Amino acid sequence: MYVCMYVYIYKTQQVIVEYIQTIFLEAVGFFFFLGPGPYPGVLDLWGGGGGLVEYRSGLLASHGFASMALEYLAPEELRTADVDVSYFEKAYQILQNHPKVQKDCIAMLGLSFGSAITLSMAAYSKVIKPQCCVCISGSHVVPVDKSIFEVFEEMKKYIDRVRVNEENQIIHRDIILPIPSDPALKVDVGRIKCPLLLVNAGDDQSWASVESAEDMVMMMEKAGNRHLLTVLTYPGAGHLIEPPYSPHFRATNFILQDIKEKVVMLWGGKTKPHAYAQEDAWEKILAFLWQHLYFSSNFTVKAKL
Repeated sequence: MYVCMYVYIYKTQQVIVEYIQTIFLEAVGFFFFLGPGPYPGVLDLWGGGGGLVEYRSGLLASHGFASMALEYLAPEELRTADVDVSYFEKAYQILQNHPKVQKDCIAMLGLSFGSAITLSMAAYSKVIKPQCCVCISGSHVVPVDKSIFEVFEEMKKYIDRVRVNEENQIIHRDIILPIPSDPALKVDVGRIKCPLLLVNAGDDQSWASVESAEDMVMMMEKAGNRHLLTVLTYPGAGHLIEPPYSPHFRATNFILQDIKEKVVMLWGGKTKPHAYAQEDAWEKILAFLWQHLYFSSNFTVKAKL
């Protein structure tokens, strides 16, 4: 029997890591390129799995961004009732005020549930004013002006929509379907004033991201800010569109935050189209961030990589 081990290196040797923990926030991993800076900043939010997930921020730093991976779901240390708008605003201010960061050139990047937070902050926060946003496999369907705890409590009302396939895998996407018309149940993306990139998977079995994007297009058309929106959809890809060469997992163990139950979650996707999506989307995400951060009128050209 042969065993093969792969080692993925997500940051160059020139990337420095700082760990920050304050009375306001849980663990924060801050990644930036060795050099005087300042660099454009990225607030990096992962999804409902919780914990501090850092490798995407390490990659972003290797491409010249000062990226802060923020933990906001840590059941043992942090009550979800304490995580509301002010929590993310404090994180944004910490990133903004770091000496390595160009304070008026900051983006937000969210995956899955992190996308809902990104959209909500961009639409409603008076503190968070991103230069651009990237949302991967997410949705705008989330109760407005609620703490994380209140959001999960609201989602419990629709738990009967969750399906289970013949392999006992959870299909979670229907929990937000049909896309509601009630404005209290979704972010008013018509309020967003910065460029927004949506990256969606055609076979997403966790969130109805494609249907959400279609609704967002209509909302932004009506509001007059459709020109700010770019939508990428990858047929055959599953929910977890990660950086290139990350393994494709069609289903994995997962803890549902709304009911605190361990399940096998079906993410979807087929290996070849999913791998293509990860490669292509990552290139386009980097190009989008460079366009709106490095090449923006706000950026002062004095950072040295």
